[in-house]
Amino acid sequence: MTVLPSSFFFARNETTPIGCIEVQAGLNGLWRVDLLGHAFSSRNGKEIQNDQSGLARKALDQILEYLHGSRRVFDLEIDWSLMKPFQIKVLNRALQIPFGQTLTYGQLAVEFGTPAASRAVGGALAHNPLPIVIPCHRVVAANGALTGFSAAEGIRTKKWLLELEGHNVVGEKLV
Repeated sequence: MTVLPSSFFFARNETTPIGCIEVQAGLNGLWRVDLLGHAFSSRNGKEIQNDQSGLARKALDQILEYLHGSRRVFDLEIDWSLMKPFQIKVLNRALQIPFGQTLTYGQLAVEFGTPAASRAVGGALAHNPLPIVIPCHRVVAANGALTGFSAAEGIRTKKWLLELEGHNVVGEKLV
């Protein structure tokens, strides 16, 4: 069972180019971004609940700016408390991948001094609680394949995000 941070807030917006997004934040920062896809619909559409700090709204606004091409870097506090040490290490490194660039799972494993750990890197990225904000979509297979993306609509969403950043993707592979 996951223990939720105290005093959590959330924002939801269904009008993004990749479908509905739900953002959750607490007193210590942003702790969840759910890319729910086009099939998800909320009865209420846009909503903010208990967002006294404004963090959920700020996060959602920055994500929308990114999706519309006017933001490349996020300025948000992240709550790392629900993540494991290796996952934090991998996600912190993913945060450093600049807009428009990619790395491979293997390259990250080599950087961590464990060249055989590309699957562990992939596992940590697969459980990224903050997709887009922590750009795990910028990590691809050694052959350029867009292997895995845990958000709704999976590879289709990853492809859209990479194309937004200027990559040429044919099928499910960077070219």
